[in-house]
Amino acid sequence: MLYAGTPPPMMLMEPTPVPSPLGTSLVGKQLGHFKLLKELGRGGMGTVMLAEHALIQKRVAIKILHAHLAQDPDLVARFLSEARTLTVVQHENVVALYDLDTRDGCPYLVMEYLEGQSLATFAKGPLAPSLVVDLLSQVCDALGAAHAHGIVHRDLKPANVFLVPGPKGRHRVKLLDFGIAKLLSRPAGLHTTEVGVLLGTPEFMAPEQCGEDVVDARTDIYAVGVLGYFLLTGRVPFMGRSAAEVLIGHLQKPVVPPHEVLPGVPAALSRVLLRALAKRPADRFAQASDLRAALATALEPEPEPVASPPPGFTARVRVAGAPHSHELRCEWVGRAGLFLHANTLPPPLLSDVGLLLRLPGGELACTGQVVRHVTEEQAKAWRMSPGFGVQLRDNSPAFHDALARLKSGARLEPPTPPPSSLREDAVAERVLLGFRARLAGDHYAVLEVPRDATAETLRAGGHRARAALEPLKSRSLSQGQRAQLERAEERVTSALHVLGQVERRAEYDAGLGNVEGVERCLAAGLTVTALENCRRRFLAENPGRDGRAVVQRLSGDALASVGRLEEALAAYEQAVRMDPLDLEGLKRWRSLRVRIRNTPPPR
Repeated sequence: MLYAGTPPPMMLMEPTPVPSPLGTSLVGKQLGHFKLLKELGRGGMGTVMLAEHALIQKRVAIKILHAHLAQDPDLVARFLSEARTLTVVQHENVVALYDLDTRDGCPYLVMEYLEGQSLATFAKGPLAPSLVVDLLSQVCDALGAAHAHGIVHRDLKPANVFLVPGPKGRHRVKLLDFGIAKLLSRPAGLHTTEVGVLLGTPEFMAPEQCGEDVVDARTDIYAVGVLGYFLLTGRVPFMGRSAAEVLIGHLQKPVVPPHEVLPGVPAALSRVLLRALAKRPADRFAQASDLRAALATALEPEPEPVASPPPGFTARVRVAGAPHSHELRCEWVGRAGLFLHANTLPPPLLSDVGLLLRLPGGELACTGQVVRHVTEEQAKAWRMSPGFGVQLRDNSPAFHDALARLKSGARLEPPTPPPSSLREDAVAERVLLGFRARLAGDHYAVLEVPRDATAETLRAGGHRARAALEPLKSRSLSQGQRAQLERAEERVTSALHVLGQVERRAEYDAGLGNVEGVERCLAAGLTVTALENCRRRFLAENPGRDGRAVVQRLSGDALASVGRLEEALAAYEQAVRMDPLDLEGLKRWRSLRVRIRNTPPPR
């Protein structure tokens, strides 16, 4: 909503202008002590008029709720919540509220009159990075004041950022329109009006606003990232022919870095905005002051690149209890210390890990104790990679002699193994060769059964696998074959344990996106309560997938309503692949699939 200047062009989902309240024309009318002089702007909630106090000739902006909306208690409450918000948040970068009153049943707000223009009108193309940083910093100050009082704006966009001329040609930011602001402590998510209009502007909405996730201060941080992207490049990160297409972009598509869209954008500033635009709120700046601080340093000269250290080596790392080992890049730290580069969760401090060092002269097995974690935040500050430090536990002279020789490139003379360990049993090798390919897949591949297998088929697959492996135990196997046999038996047992119980199988199938398996679990007696419990645990480990599924399901509803059934079915299938344990989504997918393809669900 503009208080002075020329209204900006409407963006996607902007409300259509509606008739003025209090009659066809407001100009010349009297509201309390104020005379209405001219209309400044009009939006979906109300009309903003320029007014003047009859006695002291002070000019103000008066925002009047549309008459047809004044009959809706919820919309009146939302309109009045803006007044309460502006009363609480008093900051030089937030428009000031002077009074609140009602005329002919229509509430109106008396606010500070601003002379200038909105950022939507001002930004006709890419702006200079220094100007963008200045404007965004002021926006962060305004949001920080709101967040300090427990309020999140939720509709930050160029039309809601007003520029007032300041000293020496500088622009002073005034943040407008807290009409859909919510207290941070209240539950949030996909808020719609009773007629189904999405609250917020899709191009500037954070992923959590598209689903049922919590909306908090980091939601506004995301919108600042979109705003900065728009001001620097002249375009928003995600565009589309419909709101659903734009929301899917926010939920699923990676952001093209601003400096790749427009080469003149400093890479450091681009990195700041990309962090603000992270899909997961936890990966963004925690608060507006953190974003402001990052913006303040983003235009400083880049430090001279430091020469890369000589390449290190790798090691196979095995954590106790873990099913797989991992190949990690390593660097020496002192005589018997290692730093292992890892982007995943490191092993616990003081825990032991098995290591197979791949050195220039060959491989060396040993054990290490985890003595240090380097988080992603610490790694950025120290200009290194995240990971963990390990102190080698082997201290014998023979070990350190072998280590020194292998580090220098010299090879060790391997000890002569006993004859039995050199021979590989040909019969066992044929059986194990088939299992190697199976063990590289999921539990269904291990048992060689389809992903919608019945309980009887699963048991039969386990019986066949064990029947093939059991005779190998009595044969003379090499050490390598014996280890492969043990691994195969472990995987078969694990597969039967997971797939043999409907709740465990449903959660496992959800992780695979195996909707057919989930349907089989329902057919086998998985209750709705158990399904909901499985879904709650699944979403706790996969945050955001329910929101993405909601967008796809809404798209499917819209396509089905106009008869585009094949496209609707594809949208429903995308929804259930993302959130396979959502009973409502499964019902819609099953129903439409049977309707247009006559393919009944599993019995």
